[in-house]
Amino acid sequence: MADHLASRQDVARLLGRVAFGATQTDLDQWSGKPYAELVESLLSPPAGLDSIETDVAMREIDQLAGTYGDREFGVLQLEQCQNWWLERMRNTKWPLRERMTLLWHDHFATAVSQPWPDVAMVMAQNQTLRRHALGNFAELVGAVTLDPAMLYWLDGALNVVGAPNENFARELLELFTMGTSPQLYSETDVREAARALTGWVVDGLNQPYFEPTRHDEGVKTVLGRRIENRGAGEYLAVRDAALQSPAAPRFVAFKLVQKLAYHPGTADRLANPDPLVAKVGDFLRQSNWDITGALRVLFNSDEFRAGPHRGIRQPVEQVVHACKVLGISAGRGPVLQSLINMGQRLFDPPNVGGWPIATEWVSPGTSLARYGFGFDSQNETGFTQLFGALPNTPESNDLVGWAAYLGLAGWHPNTEQTLREFLASRADADEGERRAGILILALNSPDWVVM
Repeated sequence: MADHLASRQDVARLLGRVAFGATQTDLDQWSGKPYAELVESLLSPPAGLDSIETDVAMREIDQLAGTYGDREFGVLQLEQCQNWWLERMRNTKWPLRERMTLLWHDHFATAVSQPWPDVAMVMAQNQTLRRHALGNFAELVGAVTLDPAMLYWLDGALNVVGAPNENFARELLELFTMGTSPQLYSETDVREAARALTGWVVDGLNQPYFEPTRHDEGVKTVLGRRIENRGAGEYLAVRDAALQSPAAPRFVAFKLVQKLAYHPGTADRLANPDPLVAKVGDFLRQSNWDITGALRVLFNSDEFRAGPHRGIRQPVEQVVHACKVLGISAGRGPVLQSLINMGQRLFDPPNVGGWPIATEWVSPGTSLARYGFGFDSQNETGFTQLFGALPNTPESNDLVGWAAYLGLAGWHPNTEQTLREFLASRADADEGERRAGILILALNSPDWVVM
């Protein structure tokens, strides 16, 4: 792999999976260059870009918060924040970090709710996820455990000595760190972990605060580990017990492979792991949870580059990619509405398990919504209402040019046949109508939807 030169397919697939899609410039820039260099360009941004983009994000988040003095945002403010993140995904100079922020938002799924967590809290969590997105997974788990939005979302703020609330403890083991294939924790472990996590509340400034009188000071045993009274530090003991389980690195690797490469199946990840899951999981264990290094192993693997397709991309990925290649803002009301119609609302996953994956995104409603993105088939002005004047696209019959324009390496023969049949059926139509039709068909083709 070290000597492999990237093909246009390599560039389109990698960026389509982990960077909200390729552009024609990306295809031209990276095709024929070492594939490993392309990977490193995603993992290692130019000097200073990390801190610059972090500062920009924090400043923009603070500006959104400062618009509303009480920091308790409503529906309109949530839409403003959703638009902000969509546009950030489109125009960031470091797309992998934004893509991983989205992945962790799905993994540690937290939804805005009434009265808590409010929009200010989920925006603060968004920045926490971004800060740790490519860092150390153990540190990320620790930060999420004390995150105010999470403390409210999974009732950690209600977890008190004498009446422990098990919601967060259960999801910490089942959904966030260890999984259930195999399940190496018991109901006793959940109860004991909940006891160890008692005492954390959220203060009036939306900050986590440890209240000793609410904490269970007794001895707990979690996953065979005895935890003496450590007060505010016991949450770290619970985290470490979970992450030192042999199931944990394989489970986190499974989620990375599933979300970024392909569905690796649900077999016992210790007794019969997918080879790439085993490879990435072993690296996580040996490196003490280095996320960037694990992604390097993942992206450079033969299984990632030449293995099966990941499946259907999330609506967010499809919409942001479309806005990127069309050169239009993703932070606009019609774009957000199209995304909601496809079934994905940022900061509002359907449950603690996160959003659907792969074919779970396919339904008559979501398929119609994808067609509706950019063009209402019952209204010829729908396209221009959403995008304004038709972008500077190739001629309608230049299908090679269309693939490049959309950041794709080419068309599957079936897709190309469908596009040519459309052109033949509209031989006498206006060129603008033919271009609009090609674009809408392309944005609903397997070539675009599946990466």
